[in-house]
Amino acid sequence: MLLRIKNSCVSFFRRYFNTNSLIVATFVSLPIYLNFFLLKFGSTDNFLTEFIFTFLLLLALFVFFYKKHSFFQTGFFIGIFWFYWIGLSFRFYNLTFLIPFVILIIGLFYGSVFWLIKKIESFIKNVYLKKIYYILIFTFAFDYLTPFTFDWLKPEILFVNSFYGVDKITLFIVFFSILFYEIDKKFLLLLFIPLFFISKPPDLPDLRIYLASTDIPQKLKWQKRYISFEIENNFKLINKAMKRNFDVVVLPESAFPLFLNLHKDLMDKLKNLSFKIIIVTGALHYKNKKYFNSTYVFDKGKVKILDKHLLVPFGEYIPVPFFEKEINHIFFGDSSDYSTSKNFGEFEIKNYKFINAICYELTSEDLYKLKPNYVIGMSNLAWFKPSVIPSLQEMLIKIYARKYKKIVFHSINGFKSEIIR
Repeated sequence: MLLRIKNSCVSFFRRYFNTNSLIVATFVSLPIYLNFFLLKFGSTDNFLTEFIFTFLLLLALFVFFYKKHSFFQTGFFIGIFWFYWIGLSFRFYNLTFLIPFVILIIGLFYGSVFWLIKKIESFIKNVYLKKIYYILIFTFAFDYLTPFTFDWLKPEILFVNSFYGVDKITLFIVFFSILFYEIDKKFLLLLFIPLFFISKPPDLPDLRIYLASTDIPQKLKWQKRYISFEIENNFKLINKAMKRNFDVVVLPESAFPLFLNLHKDLMDKLKNLSFKIIIVTGALHYKNKKYFNSTYVFDKGKVKILDKHLLVPFGEYIPVPFFEKEINHIFFGDSSDYSTSKNFGEFEIKNYKFINAICYELTSEDLYKLKPNYVIGMSNLAWFKPSVIPSLQEMLIKIYARKYKKIVFHSINGFKSEIIR
């Protein structure tokens, strides 16, 4: 009896769980995890790391296209390895019990996406057309996979930190070379062509910009008893930047965890300090009975407030209009959604124009299509700590910064701040 049960379990596992899929998904996810390790303990900008990332890129693609595996299960594991952290934010809404279900839904969604890719391919009979189909899918199609504006599953991520660029021509050539390799090994020579496509980023502005890093736990960030400590710490960071003769200090998203424009004493203090150093900080903004997640720019006694344009789905607004009230009532205690500005914000510092970006906006391609060469961004990643989101977000920012030739100054709560180019 026990032997029969054991055999049934083994048969079920072999039928529905493909070990090869787990292996393939692991190789496809390795660059994100290695990047996280290097961001925390090392550097990604040297020949050795670029060589390693290039090797991992090519290895992942060869394994994906030439090792037999279940596309559904591979997509399932990729979805979990890349995006498991989404569910971690539910801890702060007293919905911890939902985390496993959120992770499962994520896996099933991306598993279904990869299953559909394979299903369509099965209708194509010509071997060459099958390969061209895969080239087009993995070069272009994922740009249109944007559930609730979330478009973070991008093949370009595998190219970040390698010797290759992240433009579509590079992707096309690399996928073409690897997929046609089994027809003629000489196609691998095409892999050398994109190495000549890499362009240089713009020059840094003639400004000394201090990017503050903070590490305020999310469970404490909005507690009244802790706010005074955060405010005091913000002014310590500002004074530190002043003493070191920086021109600009940038604080993270919601560094001031309150409606800053309603606190005249803080506004006046920041305005006075702005005669000595330009201050860019995140805080809430209350206007016309609406709530905004905003950036405040203090310069020479004046302030400019730039409200967030692109909100986080399910975090800052409910993207399901027909069930918005019900979802908000059941899961979020009838809390109000944030309001948005009509466009992405821009501001000027000493004749240099900057694009304003708050957290999720930093991963929006539309933001990088704006004219200014420089972006000042701020994030609060404590929502998802501990996880690999700092790595994934940084790699996405690199994709757009390189594609549109921007330099991003990124101040973070919950991880190290950095300049991305």
